[in-house]
Amino acid sequence: MDIGLLFTFRNPPQWARPVADLYRDTMDEIALADSLGFDGIWLAEHHFTDDGWTPSPLTMAAAVAMRTERARIGTFVLLLPQHDPLRVAEAATAVDILSGGRLTLGVGIGYRGDEETPVGLSPSTRGARMEEGLEVLVRCLQEERVDFDGRWYHLEDVVMTPRPVQRPRPPILTAGLGQRALERSVRLGCEGLAIHPPKEAYERYVETLGRHGRDPARQRYATVVLGYAGPTDDAAWESVGPHATWIWEHYRSWLLASGEADLFSNGARQDFIIGNPQRWVDGIGAMLAANPLVPCHHLVVELVVAGMSHEERRQGIEYFAREVAPGLRDL
Repeated sequence: MDIGLLFTFRNPPQWARPVADLYRDTMDEIALADSLGFDGIWLAEHHFTDDGWTPSPLTMAAAVAMRTERARIGTFVLLLPQHDPLRVAEAATAVDILSGGRLTLGVGIGYRGDEETPVGLSPSTRGARMEEGLEVLVRCLQEERVDFDGRWYHLEDVVMTPRPVQRPRPPILTAGLGQRALERSVRLGCEGLAIHPPKEAYERYVETLGRHGRDPARQRYATVVLGYAGPTDDAAWESVGPHATWIWEHYRSWLLASGEADLFSNGARQDFIIGNPQRWVDGIGAMLAANPLVPCHHLVVELVVAGMSHEERRQGIEYFAREVAPGLRDL
């Protein structure tokens, strides 16, 4: 199982500092993570937030490509219905070239209406835009010439140059477990899911792959976990408690406001993995044991460091790499 870190570039108001300093320091932390052997650097996307969550993951990915040498660079996830998919394909190609073929595209439909209505997009059309957008994205990355005539996107004899380093294109993981989402992902030849599906969804996915003549063993699965590590549970909480609580409250309010399931109902200390290395091994082990037939290839860890100082963040990354990651790789 690969271990990667998720970076969001958040700048919480109560701990705000000049954004140029935050970006510079975060890029230093990303370079550190690469040097410490983390397998992936993952970048997320949200818009119009009070904390400056990065709205441009592929711009950040290009910068990451120039500061790293070995870690794969992924989006977790890019909100495809909010973008022109041809422009996404061009930007993704640039990142793949700059990184020497290290890009993985995670794409999703999004769930926050507050990110769409301010720019004239209707949340009710997200699915239709995703349907067309993913096809355009895949074809532009993979085919020499593309014609497409849809409701949302129109391409006529498009020849996209330059081409990605990876062939036939960078891998694409999709986030979504509804049957329509699974059918779309499989039909368009995507490489897996940016989510660790429960047993029922995994079985539907495998069945869908079989109907389309795809090999389930070749699919990749990623999942995200939030938390922080320290020598003891209390020490970890003492370091990160206010920051973890702030993040927990944000995620929960976003989900509830959007009518999503209440995934965070027990408080940050219980809903996140905050504690000593063995607590991490036990927590991830329990997650995998709950769905023993479902593989997990990419563990994407969001260390809850938003608002912490640069030095505290560096120490958290170093401790996780040294004391936690080796045990997780043995799972």
